[in-house]
Amino acid sequence: MTESQVRAMFNEIADGAAGPSQVDPQAALRRGRARLRRRRACLAGVPVLAAAAVVAVILAMVAGPFRPGARPVAPSPGPPAPRQFNPLIPNAAFGWLPAGQSVQQGRVSPAEVSLLAGSATDPFAWSAYVYARGQCHLTGPARGLDCAPRTPYATSLRFSAPAPAVHGRPAFWGGNVLVWQYARGGWAGLLIPVYNLSALRRDKALLGQARKIAAHLRMGATSPPIVFPAQLTGLTSQWQLHDVHFVAGAGVLQADSYMLTTGTSRYVRHVGDQGIWTNAPYFDIHSAPAHGTCDPHDPSSQNTSELLNGYHVVLKRSTASGYPKQEVCAAHADGLWADITEFGQHLTSNVTSLFRQLRLLGSDPANWTKHPIR
Repeated sequence: MTESQVRAMFNEIADGAAGPSQVDPQAALRRGRARLRRRRACLAGVPVLAAAAVVAVILAMVAGPFRPGARPVAPSPGPPAPRQFNPLIPNAAFGWLPAGQSVQQGRVSPAEVSLLAGSATDPFAWSAYVYARGQCHLTGPARGLDCAPRTPYATSLRFSAPAPAVHGRPAFWGGNVLVWQYARGGWAGLLIPVYNLSALRRDKALLGQARKIAAHLRMGATSPPIVFPAQLTGLTSQWQLHDVHFVAGAGVLQADSYMLTTGTSRYVRHVGDQGIWTNAPYFDIHSAPAHGTCDPHDPSSQNTSELLNGYHVVLKRSTASGYPKQEVCAAHADGLWADITEFGQHLTSNVTSLFRQLRLLGSDPANWTKHPIR
């Protein structure tokens, strides 16, 4: 889990005789986990969704040569991929993983689903990314893939070589990423825990696992459910759930960060490491750390302490790259750490009124809800 949105997909690494890669995905994952620990100590700056499941960086693409004889991509048979994903459900699931590994966390947005799987000793061994229909487009004669260029989920990959088809649909290697068309108009990628394609080809067991994981990736999956630690009441129907980050535990997927958007919400790319949405409240709610604090003496913002819904909260006001930022933070509220942040000049709602409309459901996921807006 990190403060920023998952962007570890498609880190292409040169194949063949090229030198060792300068991009270390595991190091990036470790940096991401460290950033989350800082965030949960309430030291975060610009909050970008912990959809940020693993990494807060768009990895540079070091393209290997495309192998001669690459075939053009034929139209994918069968039904089309979803035009959008529903953030209330997982939408995708691993149908098979190596022994001892399971889903650790993930993120759902209308454009993309990401799933991260591993074990207790290596929680981020495999990363799967699935894009909705129309989000990805081939470049040239099947030489690469560009996805979601105008969104926070933008990524670009150059193919290194064709890969065996997945369920009869086109597939390619992009360094240590297996990319395939999972349905008509929809693409998926699997980030493999190895440094480059040459190393992967030498590891027959890992190569077989990668192909099997891709072949068993299920779409439309809704089990286990995503549950939310709080419920908002009194909102108009114009508000929609946008991004949801979750962690696996207690037999459910536990949402800990999400965002709401409306018709006036706008994405601003140049703020922070992944951009921000204006007029779109960010919710960060999870079990309260033992020594968590909202830091009422934070010198980077104007702070006041208040009592809202019976909870002691800190109201913070500051700016981010010229955009007004307001935040309400409760470090210990019914066993939860709850934070709401908004950016923008003319807000449809403000963090104080949203917190008053927020019903916190305690730290036991058994009491959480699958419907965060009522």
